Amino acid sequence: MKTPIHALTISVVILVFAWLMIERAKADDYQSFYKDDGSLVNVYGAEESGYVIKGSDDGNEIEYFVKPKDDGSPTFIYGDELIVCTNTGCY
Repeated sequence: MKTPIHALTISVVILVFAWLMIERAKADDYQSFYKDDGSLVNVYGAEESGYVIKGSDDGNEIEYFVKPKDDGSPTFIYGDELIVCTNTGCY
């Protein structure tokens, strides 16, 4: 039989681990959306991202935008290809 202090230690370790996983999930800054052709675009680590629907007589067009973080950390855009953006530009 385990001692009460042992059980308490294991409980605290599990709670800390769960808390860290929740914090990491919040920090992922992930968003995904579909382009006009139906392909999926995934954006990770952006300050701001989204899409704009533009309408005309010919129909609607969906464009997406991504604003990288000002601190220089990379923003990853997965679409037809991988694009990495920082506050200095995209590659």
